Amino acid sequence: MRIGLLRHFKVNCPHKRMMTSKEFIEWSQKYEVSKVIKKKVEMYGIKWDVCYVSDMPRAITTAKEVYDGTLKVDKLLREVDIAPFIHTGPIKLPFELWHICGRIAWLFRSRRQPESIKGTKQRINKFLDRIDWSKDNILIVFHGFMIYNFQKELRKRGFYGDKLKVIKNGVLYEYVREAVRDELEDENLTDLCG
Repeated sequence: MRIGLLRHFKVNCPHKRMMTSKEFIEWSQKYEVSKVIKKKVEMYGIKWDVCYVSDMPRAITTAKEVYDGTLKVDKLLREVDIAPFIHTGPIKLPFELWHICGRIAWLFRSRRQPESIKGTKQRINKFLDRIDWSKDNILIVFHGFMIYNFQKELRKRGFYGDKLKVIKNGVLYEYVREAVRDELEDENLTDLCG
């Protein structure tokens, strides 16, 4: 069994280098509704049996570009929301710091974050428990931080693939279950010997 994880196309939503907490909230709201910058995605000739996609517009637009069938839209695949880790008033902080500290606050279960690490894991496992496992090739189009966490849960369920630290927009990452891995290795040995 093969699962393809694809992060949505890059979102066309420029930002200031320095922002107050209020400006970061405003930018985040604008990001949710901004258009994406489409690009060609290498799908490696795989025939995907089913495509699950986050219900966010950027993910749906991406999925429609790479998959011809009916999309299975699921809000469980939404990105982990990020909120300012502190309220700064007029003080501005670097844009990257808002993201990094927001994710650290999520990791340490800060009440300022809309979702906890436990909530994210539960959401991923709820999704994994209800998808159609009878399909051989499952494509999932969603979001970077979710993919980062999602890959860990896939490994716990017997899949292998790259251990991702940076998830690029519009790049397909493949994970296969061990039985498939053994078959692929057998085929490669046969090709080499035969």
